[in-house]
Amino acid sequence: MEKAQVERLATDGMKALPFTLDSFGQSLLALVPDVLTGLVLLLAVWFGAKVVQQIVIRGARRMRGDDIVGGYLANMIRILLLAIGWVTALQIMHVPVETLLATLGISGLIIGLGARQSIANFFFGMLMLTAQPFKRGDLIEFGRPPQIGRVTDVRLSYTRLVSPDNVRLVVPNSVMWRTKIVNFSTFDRRAIHIPIAVPYDLDMDWVEDLALDVLRQHEEVEDDPPPRFTVANVTPDEVRALLVAWSRVDRMHSFGAIVTRVREAFETAGMEVKVPAADVDLRREE
Repeated sequence: MEKAQVERLATDGMKALPFTLDSFGQSLLALVPDVLTGLVLLLAVWFGAKVVQQIVIRGARRMRGDDIVGGYLANMIRILLLAIGWVTALQIMHVPVETLLATLGISGLIIGLGARQSIANFFFGMLMLTAQPFKRGDLIEFGRPPQIGRVTDVRLSYTRLVSPDNVRLVVPNSVMWRTKIVNFSTFDRRAIHIPIAVPYDLDMDWVEDLALDVLRQHEEVEDDPPPRFTVANVTPDEVRALLVAWSRVDRMHSFGAIVTRVREAFETAGMEVKVPAADVDLRREE
């Protein structure tokens, strides 16, 4: 190629370059209003979804519904609104949403294979909301080995509780659903069973009168139904009896306080009565 031809091509290229840059700049300027509109929409959707979430929670409380169900539904609605708003904003900003979704779909399949447990936790959370084995503030026993905690919140994939010794527990919903759940807060009152062992040389009527008198005078024992004394079993060495008293569920340490009072009463009277006469899971009782 001759030198003159090379110079002519270079000159033609330099003349075409400003036109290309100008076109690119004009295209960017044309996109600025749409980009700004999309960003404004993103912010509006973000705050609007938060407002809708609070409205749903307040509506559930006004209808005296379960706070956990209301919070769960509010979170789902917020996520749905955010997804719709973000897709709309991206389309306004001329982002190829279809191509992006197709790419995310392939990636999502790969990620989903590794996130099966999270997806399972989500669906088990929905099952718990349907069955409603507990509500916020309930004291429950769950898991293997059994644990006790007071429910504070149910999220999309996990449940939060506080143990009696004030420790935060975060339990996946799949774990919570697959184990037996014992709800101590379903009713206002609970029965306290205290097994005792009485030697044969003691008068059973005396033991019964003293034990029932202590239970009736205890401030954490309910009057209705009244405490009762029942002979449960007879062995060659002693008589096994059962004291039954009713207390309010919110009185967490009733069992220990009542057992201590009964034992002190027998010791003061000089009676060799075993209280309690069987192994008792104090953590579960309290």
